[in-house]
Amino acid sequence: MRSYTMRIFSLIFLLSLSCSYGFSQERNIESSVLAKNIFAQLKLKQGDVNEELYVEKVLPNMKSQTVMVIPKYRKNEPDGYGNYYLELDAYIIITDNTNGKILYKYYEENAWTSDASRLSSITINTGLFNLNSETRAFGINVSYQGSSQPNPNHHTDLSLFVKSNQSLKKVLSNYTTETFGGEWDMKCVGEFEQVSSTIIVDKKRKTKNFNDLIIKDKITKTINTPVNDDCIEKETVSSKTLRLKFNGTEYK
Repeated sequence: MRSYTMRIFSLIFLLSLSCSYGFSQERNIESSVLAKNIFAQLKLKQGDVNEELYVEKVLPNMKSQTVMVIPKYRKNEPDGYGNYYLELDAYIIITDNTNGKILYKYYEENAWTSDASRLSSITINTGLFNLNSETRAFGINVSYQGSSQPNPNHHTDLSLFVKSNQSLKKVLSNYTTETFGGEWDMKCVGEFEQVSSTIIVDKKRKTKNFNDLIIKDKITKTINTPVNDDCIEKETVSSKTLRLKFNGTEYK
């Protein structure tokens, strides 16, 4: 009989890593040579920032510039069970690597909350999001992990940003690209669903001068049932495709 407990939680762990896999050049505060200078320009103290979630990465198409994601505490309160309720403001910065000057800035109050669904990681996605011949976006992946063992869940949201004058503009807001959830008896019986989304830039169709985005979803449903001394898994896979269009402000 296979250990379905280990299988389920191994899957959740792999999902939590999937958003960061392949982004090995990201740096944290300890390895950053830019953070202290940027904090001073923003009038932030290091203690104002959640260091575990802070991340930065050099833009592969503009190696003289670095993207920095700075989660600033708005609330940081213990819940009495060893966990913390967090509300975080978002500073997303592009800085000049040579002089440490802020070139582009995005700020959002109370952008992220971490409570029963814990904010587990933030990563920078520098995939080929070429929205037109002159505009390449970069992404911010934000992953959340549930704390319930009988009801495991995980999801990752993607936001896309483009340069606009001296600021950054969010053109895709918190689009869920990965989900996993379900319910089981901690032994065998249970049902689970995983949805993985792939984003493809459609270079043949534009709306408001930005290429459409094609979303291809892979949906995997799993049902576990006990049979004699074994636990039998039945898996079904389906797919769905949709299109997001730019409305002049953001993709919908």
